[in-house]
Amino acid sequence: MLFEAEVFKVFVLVMIRVSALLVSAPVLGSANFPARAKIGLAVLLAALLTPTIERLQEPLPDAYLTLGLMAGAELAIGLLMGFAMTLVFAAVQVAGEIIDMLSGFSLMNVFNPALETQVPIFGFFLYIVAALYLLAVDGHLLMIRGLVRTFSTMPLGEVAVRPEVLGQVGRWGSLMFVDGLVIAAPVAGALLLAYVTMGLMGRVVPQIHLFAVGFPFTIALALLMTALFIGVYADILDGMFRRMFQGVSALTQGMT
Repeated sequence: MLFEAEVFKVFVLVMIRVSALLVSAPVLGSANFPARAKIGLAVLLAALLTPTIERLQEPLPDAYLTLGLMAGAELAIGLLMGFAMTLVFAAVQVAGEIIDMLSGFSLMNVFNPALETQVPIFGFFLYIVAALYLLAVDGHLLMIRGLVRTFSTMPLGEVAVRPEVLGQVGRWGSLMFVDGLVIAAPVAGALLLAYVTMGLMGRVVPQIHLFAVGFPFTIALALLMTALFIGVYADILDGMFRRMFQGVSALTQGMT
């Protein structure tokens, strides 16, 4: 049945939407996830979903241009969903950058294979914790479940990317910086108080070499505050992931 012309066109469009999400979504789209595994998972999901797609009111067109436009729409759906989910991890990176800049860890970077770039140490640590938390709460399965649900809310060939939808995605991008500040607030607040205290000490006791004393102190304080507030960070992540999936659901409803 898969090799019937009409069914095969449905299969290809479904696979494009699935592949776009697998490429752009956090964790699933990571470079650590082998490309062959992504291709195999996309083909498997498409093969499982194709028989469940409701019969289209009109057959898919045979014109290559029309099919190409439909394929582009399917690609946009998967990429937008993946981008909306990635904003959570972008906020985590912003928080890591703030903490690294204040603690002095920004002087050295490590390679993050998931992002294929150099990132500061705290940014990498917070990213790993967020990825592990997402896997622990079965967030990767919720991503796939949300994608499957889109085929009932956004049937093939009935997708419209409206300007207000793109505006909503832009507003989520602005929230990325707010979430980053919220995550970094406990550590950043403690470090700012430490810098104020050391500044006053430098005025009162000029003999103290603050440059030699300040670096070990701020690094130790940043590590201590991170250990103390790791539970708060997990709670913040939980709220961010909940809002992420709600936002993706609202995004798909706005594209029908």
